[in-house]
Amino acid sequence: MKIKKIGWTTFLFTTDNISVITDPDLLKESGVNFPKTPSDVALFTHYSTTSDSPQLLEVFGLKEKVVPDKRETVYEIFTAGEFEVGGIMIRRGIGEDFYIVDEKNLRVVYMGATGKDFDAEKVKNLGDVDALILPIGDSDMFMGYDTLEKVVSNIDPAILIPCAYKGESKKNDGLKSREEFIQHFGYANVKDEGYINLAKRKVEEDQQSVEIVFLK
Repeated sequence: MKIKKIGWTTFLFTTDNISVITDPDLLKESGVNFPKTPSDVALFTHYSTTSDSPQLLEVFGLKEKVVPDKRETVYEIFTAGEFEVGGIMIRRGIGEDFYIVDEKNLRVVYMGATGKDFDAEKVKNLGDVDALILPIGDSDMFMGYDTLEKVVSNIDPAILIPCAYKGESKKNDGLKSREEFIQHFGYANVKDEGYINLAKRKVEEDQQSVEIVFLK
């Protein structure tokens, strides 16, 4: 599985058979440039409806931005449940605002749109997590540093991919910067990369510290 950042809290997961985009509506809302992106599945964190098929890409005016990749149509996921699509399993618990995405022996936890009042106890016992996507801006929109620290400790990911920090949105939202985040937690293993190939980055069992990867 490859992970690429489109912008803000929006990422693209790709395998040989399928591609998945996260929260494209929030990228549009942020005011950041939204390139046309082929994707087979679209995950939405903050949306509730009584309709079985609300066609959210159309609702948010994103039909021209998110287009089918290997499938005829984009499959939209916005509720709790287990969804198997194109060889990957996507899970979301009832009342939860994060997704677990599995491909073979690889696991990604997407928490890009997790809110201020998130309970870190909810992410205990998630098994081996290869990559965790987490907002680090510590503002009224997202979890504070105290909660963030508990989340990272409970999940213990091999790789932490930060998002939603100062300079990533065109709005004046009071977010903290990546430098403040790094300094606060004292992370030393920090990298900037264009994308991550998880299959090639499978971390060895004896690695002691989480790797922080900022995707460009």
